[in-house]
Amino acid sequence: MMEGDPRTLPASPPSEVEWEDLLVRLEIMPRALRVAMEDASADSDAVARALRSGVAMEAVLQVMLEAMVDGRDLSAPDAKGAGVSPSGSPQELLAEYARLRMRNFVMVQRRGLNVWEWTVRGGPFHGATAYQLFQFAAKSDGALLAAIRRAGRAEPAA
Repeated sequence: MMEGDPRTLPASPPSEVEWEDLLVRLEIMPRALRVAMEDASADSDAVARALRSGVAMEAVLQVMLEAMVDGRDLSAPDAKGAGVSPSGSPQELLAEYARLRMRNFVMVQRRGLNVWEWTVRGGPFHGATAYQLFQFAAKSDGALLAAIRRAGRAEPAA
């Protein structure tokens, strides 16, 4: 899930170049995970744990982005997404991660630079911008990828 506070990161990119660079890094992550998983056991508990965390974070990110688009306040009782507990095999979790990531990516990619003005209303990340959330996701991607790679080295491939 989201550990740390994305609001400590810059609120907006210095230019379109940094925004585009961030979007590219977010878009390629599912492919990087697929490659890393080639070295891990198909039923690895460590891989499944890491992917569950990634899926949960993407689900929470999706909820925040949808709320920003709709202008909803996340402190409202009907705010969904809290307590996400994904399950399934590592391959199923990877597929769900990729689905959520692509949905989140598309949600901002097609809207141009107006996304820079989006902010979270309510909830634990009140005031966070879309750019901060995506930077945080990209930083978390590194930890997720490292966990998958460690699992691949620790357990023999199937």
